[in-house]
Amino acid sequence: GAVLSFSCRDSCQAWCQIINVSESRSSFLTSMEGTGNETNWSISMPSGSKYHLYIGLALAIGSSIFIGSSFILKKKGLLKLADRGVTRAGQGGYSYLKEWLWWAGLLS
Repeated sequence: GAVLSFSCRDSCQAWCQIINVSESRSSFLTSMEGTGNETNWSISMPSGSKYHLYIGLALAIGSSIFIGSSFILKKKGLLKLADRGVTRAGQGGYSYLKEWLWWAGLLS
């Protein structure tokens, strides 16, 4: 791989090592112009990158909603059983398996 050196305005220097660049990903970097003290990078983002961002964001929010609702449904089922006074699972009971609200939370 290649090692690039960058000089910052406040006299610090950064090093970047490029290990594996494929041809499909190398289109991100379109040009590099630089002098001894300053390096300017021109980066072009592919048109589908914003689309992928929105898909990832929607998946993250959707999964949070499903996980949260699953937890709430299971907890409501267990609280319903606790109100009835049945033996809890930690004490050897298995009556939660007969509760439809618990199953709805598990399957969601």
